[in-house]
Amino acid sequence: MQTLIDNLPALRTLWVVWFFVLFLGMLWFVLRPSKKRHFESKADIPLRDDDTPPPPTR
Repeated sequence: MQTLIDNLPALRTLWVVWFFVLFLGMLWFVLRPSKKRHFESKADIPLRDDDTPPPPTR
C-alpha cells in the first residue's frame, strides 16, 4: 500500500496525460477533412423537410 501512495503524484500526472491524449484523438476523429460532408449532413437533419430525401453520403 505504501508503494501506491508513493507513486500517487506520478499516477495523477499519467491520468491527466491520458485524458489529454484521448481528447486530442477525439478532436482528430471529428475534425478530419474527410468526414466534413458526413457531419454536415447529420447537422442538417433537424432542418430537413419530411418530403426531401437525405443527401447521399460516402
